[in-house]
Amino acid sequence: MPEVTATQKGAIGESIVAIQLILESGGRLSPFTPLADDDGIDLLIYDKLTGHAAPLQVKTRTRTVKRTPNIVHFQVRRATFDPRVVGFVLGVLLNSEGTNVQRAWLIPMQDLPEVARTDEKSLVLRPNMKMDSQDKFMPYRYEGIAGVASRLCEHFDRHRQVRR
Repeated sequence: MPEVTATQKGAIGESIVAIQLILESGGRLSPFTPLADDDGIDLLIYDKLTGHAAPLQVKTRTRTVKRTPNIVHFQVRRATFDPRVVGFVLGVLLNSEGTNVQRAWLIPMQDLPEVARTDEKSLVLRPNMKMDSQDKFMPYRYEGIAGVASRLCEHFDRHRQVRR
């Protein structure tokens, strides 16, 4: 019997994120999928209220690091990272079945170099999944997608106020 591939798991995670963003924002946020994600953009989040959009790179996991079970490991390839982009990286820990978000980290692209460990090919993120953890990822951590949807709406609201 074939197993679900990493690519399939990623697509499932992106779909779960997109669906939950719609639901948790009351339909305000409308995620779109690009035809090709050459630039690492998995979803384009359109805000129906302001008419603005933001790119979102989604990284999903269904388990924590074996040796440190409270730590989740995400990698962003340098080839797809552009700090000039006004967008976000969303790291999501799904339950073991891959059907529900347990924890999420919404990190603005411009903050990524400050919080990530870098190597030759990628920016490495290793946040603690405990809500009371005081790690450097604490300002970006959400218990679920509801907090992420709220933060994205705040981002769009601030953007609208600056433009007026």
